[in-house]
Amino acid sequence: MNKTRQNKRGFTLIEMLLVIVIIAILVALLFPAIKQALLRAEIAKAKTTVLSIATAFKAFNSQYGYWPNGADDLSSPQDLKTDYLTSTYGNSLNITFLDYSSKDVDSSNHILDPWKKPYKIALDTKYINSVATNCSGSSSTISGGVAVWSLGPDGSCGTSDDVTSW
Repeated sequence: MNKTRQNKRGFTLIEMLLVIVIIAILVALLFPAIKQALLRAEIAKAKTTVLSIATAFKAFNSQYGYWPNGADDLSSPQDLKTDYLTSTYGNSLNITFLDYSSKDVDSSNHILDPWKKPYKIALDTKYINSVATNCSGSSSTISGGVAVWSLGPDGSCGTSDDVTSW
């Protein structure tokens, strides 16, 4: 009798472990790139949002001929609240100037940036084409009627990662 040996196809434990190690190394090499891509996406979202907020306030001013009622406190930087564009603040026609997701709003009605910090806003309530963007003691002004910004990923004011509308 001639016995033929049957070849078994499959991977050995060593081969499987080697493949898993190679995949883990590739993932470890790609992780920083993925993290950077996610950060760039968050910054892009914040940039789009600050521009949308600035446009919403300019549209409010264009529609009614004034900034939201009670906006005098917005002549210096404040945390942005959803309330500022409502009928309580003079939007008598109840126009939707700004769309935002409820997941981007905290319990105090602050509109939050991708890093869960409130956006900042300041308005030219004196109509002198200048807005103060005071930040942690440093004073700077920009030309225009509206300044909106996010403190960026680090949450610190006046750093290079701030996202601004100007």
